[in-house]
Amino acid sequence: MYLNTIYFGHGFYGVERASQGYFAREPRAISWAQATLLAGLPQAPSAFDPLRYLERAKDRQTEVLSQLVAAHELTPAAARRVAREPLHLSKVDSRHRTLA
Repeated sequence: MYLNTIYFGHGFYGVERASQGYFAREPRAISWAQATLLAGLPQAPSAFDPLRYLERAKDRQTEVLSQLVAAHELTPAAARRVAREPLHLSKVDSRHRTLA
């Protein structure tokens, strides 16, 4: 329930809207890179908004990947691969309208 209500920045509440808004994809269809980016947003969603502050969001994603390595969920090599994957950010607002 928590993932369906928390704020992910840029006007997106819940993982479904965040996934659709940032990537134009359902949560089950996002990549590891996209998932780890989303996982880092709730800590400071406005500060890490990838449509406004991509470098900050990528830095936070790196922290999430580091934690996954520390928890033995990913190998260091896999984390490096994920960090290099393109994010394919979309330009959609919180009401799913395409931005100019």
